[in-house]
Amino acid sequence: MKRILLFLFVVFSLSTVAKQKIKNPEVEYTPAWIEIQAIEQTKDATILHCTLHNLPNNWVSISDKTILQDVQSSKSFKLLRTDSVKTNEQIWMPQSGSKACVLYFEPLSKSVKLFNMIEPGTPPNQQTYGIQLKSTNNKQTKSTLIGNRAKTADDYLKLPSKNSDWTFDPSRYKDLDFCKSQSATLRIHIAHLPNVLRKDFSVMSAKFQNPFNRKEDIILGELNKDNCVRIQIPLNAPQFVFVMPIMENVYVQGGDTLDLYITAERSSYGEVRYKSISGNSESAMINTLIPVLMKQLMDKEYDYQFIDGTIKQGNESVKKALKDLADKTIELIESDKMQQIIRNTPLSIYGKDLLMTCTLCQYLTTMEDLMMYYDDHRYIVKTKADGSIEQKLDSTFIPLDYESIYRPLLKYKSLLYDNPLIVSESQQWVFLNRTLHGPLFVEIGMRFHPEQYYLSKDTKKPSEEFNMEGTFMNDVYISQKAASRYHYLLNDYKLGRCDSTRLLSEEMNTTNDLMKIHYPKVAYSVMDGYRNVVKTTEGNNTKDITETWTPAQKALWDKLTSQYHGNLMLIDFWGMLCGPCRQGMLNMRKYVEELKNEKIKFLYVCDQTYSPRDKAEKWMSESKINGEHIYVTQSEWTLLQAMFNFTAIPRTALIGRDGKIIQYTFDDYLNIGNLKEILNKF
Repeated sequence: MKRILLFLFVVFSLSTVAKQKIKNPEVEYTPAWIEIQAIEQTKDATILHCTLHNLPNNWVSISDKTILQDVQSSKSFKLLRTDSVKTNEQIWMPQSGSKACVLYFEPLSKSVKLFNMIEPGTPPNQQTYGIQLKSTNNKQTKSTLIGNRAKTADDYLKLPSKNSDWTFDPSRYKDLDFCKSQSATLRIHIAHLPNVLRKDFSVMSAKFQNPFNRKEDIILGELNKDNCVRIQIPLNAPQFVFVMPIMENVYVQGGDTLDLYITAERSSYGEVRYKSISGNSESAMINTLIPVLMKQLMDKEYDYQFIDGTIKQGNESVKKALKDLADKTIELIESDKMQQIIRNTPLSIYGKDLLMTCTLCQYLTTMEDLMMYYDDHRYIVKTKADGSIEQKLDSTFIPLDYESIYRPLLKYKSLLYDNPLIVSESQQWVFLNRTLHGPLFVEIGMRFHPEQYYLSKDTKKPSEEFNMEGTFMNDVYISQKAASRYHYLLNDYKLGRCDSTRLLSEEMNTTNDLMKIHYPKVAYSVMDGYRNVVKTTEGNNTKDITETWTPAQKALWDKLTSQYHGNLMLIDFWGMLCGPCRQGMLNMRKYVEELKNEKIKFLYVCDQTYSPRDKAEKWMSESKINGEHIYVTQSEWTLLQAMFNFTAIPRTALIGRDGKIIQYTFDDYLNIGNLKEILNKF
């Protein structure tokens, strides 16, 4: 009897082991699109209970070629079947952005302790690495990630409030004393980084911008053996810098030493799964509190989905949404209840003013984006058989009344449009750029001076309340326009198209601009830009940017271009997800064909992480995009961005027959006459 009981106990025990279920298994790296919730092992299968993730109404797919791979032996275990979803099909996400599924693989060998889930043909950052057959505790994982070195938002909010009599007053910053040229140090510590992904993070960068001339700078840092990147940032104003490839905005100000702790993993929204920050100044608190407090102040997420959904409902829906956003902007300014939320924080007066500015800018930027995307529907766009685009006016389109949209806001012009802190707002210049190129300054602003813009003398001028003269925004508008003129003038000068008459005209334009500017530091920026024009055209500014390149950047440049020396080179930085990039390439096809026997090469360069070679080649083959197709790694792309100071694409550069850069931003590539002229000249 004892033997029978012992036998039954052993059988039961083996059955229990064979069917063990590990909840919340420990995983070194989890990609954005799938997460393992539990692992179940039976004698017939290894069962992964998973959750799929993407934005609502977007899809993911699971290949039937997916395998589990033993890290030690590289032995593979095939996918047998799935529950709740089908392989090789688009799996659409509900509004929650998540969907459960079960994956059945061949049973793992007993020797397997650590394995990966691999989907062949997809980028490394889309795979799951370091899966262990043991449970973990998420809280413990976060604790081991940062220890006690950084405070959470809750930690900060427990601190006593400061400056409880605070009121929002941008006039404190009239002298722009907070805009100082000073360096800051940002250290980025990356956890959950498998060795296979180290190359993707081997070079990181921080992008920042001078708001007065829109000049971007990109500063690089290299990953060390401790998975840390150190970037020294020479700032001209405190601001949120954009860190790549993690795609995060981080607030820094002169004198900062900040430590940013992140995971390599990302969410469906492209954000790192977990981050925390510590430092030697209020910047750490600003980084931690502003996103949390903005959500309290705004009570709703305003993003592209909101804008797209509103536009789909038509003109009345757009007008209502714009009015609601304007009302919420005014409520934030007028409501003591709202402002009390800010008063109750431990932020300094500057920190409180910045929080208020960031929140106001979010509302106003959403308004500008909503108007911009709605106006895009003014045209009916059709793609022709050859891939080119044809557009015509939509006779049913109902335009917006811009004056009625902006008028309620202009009661608070001094708070919204004469606020120097907008150069430090959390969206990294988005509000500034959207507004200066939106209806307030373009559609309405131009009508104040119809003669300057070749408008009819009978053009109806807007009322004086729309006049932005004297505001900080208007000064920046003047400064950026001057910087744009200088850019095109110098480009034309390098191509031999700039004569003395144009230089004299620019001197007069600059003088007129300086007379209209009210903020001295903005005027100094315009003068510096003009001095650069004078130095260059007089031959006193011969510094070549390639002199500042690192050995790694010079080696990459030689690798990309040396085989094409003897030809002019037109380099087009592009990406599969960039519609304007692909349209520009389609428009260039006829020129590439027409110049195929000339000494000019067309180099199409893309980041193969976001433009996989097989998909890119398929599209280029179908679209008959001839030329040199060049694929670089994510780290090489980051190097190129720093070398040419760009983040947005398409971006085109013109290179001489000796491999030296003629123009970093080449704007004439869609004009065959100009291309032939340049061929003859260079």
